[in-house]
Amino acid sequence: MRPTLLVDGNNVLVRAVEATRNSAMHSADGIDTSALVGFIATLSRHTREECPYRLIVLWDAGHDWRKKIYPAYKANRPTGPDPYRTESRQLVSEFLRLAHIPQHQLPGYEADDLIAAYWRILDTDITILSNDKDLLQLTGPTPRGHTCEQIRLSSYGTPTDRWTATTVAERHGCTPDQLPVAMSLAGDTSDNIPGVPRIGMKTAVKLLAAAGWDLDAVPHDGVQQHRAEVAVYRELVDLRANGMQPQVPRIGPFLPVSPGPDDAWRQLHAFTQLHDLRQIAARLGRRELW
Repeated sequence: MRPTLLVDGNNVLVRAVEATRNSAMHSADGIDTSALVGFIATLSRHTREECPYRLIVLWDAGHDWRKKIYPAYKANRPTGPDPYRTESRQLVSEFLRLAHIPQHQLPGYEADDLIAAYWRILDTDITILSNDKDLLQLTGPTPRGHTCEQIRLSSYGTPTDRWTATTVAERHGCTPDQLPVAMSLAGDTSDNIPGVPRIGMKTAVKLLAAAGWDLDAVPHDGVQQHRAEVAVYRELVDLRANGMQPQVPRIGPFLPVSPGPDDAWRQLHAFTQLHDLRQIAARLGRRELW
């Protein structure tokens, strides 16, 4: 069976937003559609390459449970609204709705949590589309005995950066299931997780490997001094053993809207016309987008 493609919507959107923030692709009514076009192009490319049996786009909708156990989680992120990102998110969500491409979010959870929830229950191979390194821990065999790989987004015209369990071992020196404990020592500055002072990922893997991956046996003063904090950090990053397991909806086969006389096609086509998405409309009409 063809794989299920799990798309980290926020990750793909942020890349599109930052790549197009200074672009000037506007519809006739003045709406900036640059990030929307970039998002659709990325989704189209990888959907055509993967030919998924199922596809779903997952969105962040808060991180309440992580903030409860670690109030400083992502406290380094901008707190004010980003109008361009907000407007682009709304446009993308509307396009996906009209195209009948499933999407899901759950208040208090991040896309990572939802991807991990599908990883636990799906009876197909899985391809994750995201640059988020936390998701590398899901590569390799799934709990249902299938294969999970991660596509880390690359520039157009360059080979796909596809990660497997073998890739993780080659580049990080550990297995995917060992990544969470190493990450809890190394920390993650992007999420404001400090880790243990003066320990990076390479040092963390080296120390843990020498101790047989027994955290309590690591002979490092800093690790033992920060043992309680490390336990919290691990709970934040460990998607495999995460106790906060959200319920996610079932996904049917990937059946996007296609050209025809029905209302669904008319509404999708009207959206592309309203926002001057001529190339996208043409590709949809030729059945070349998916």
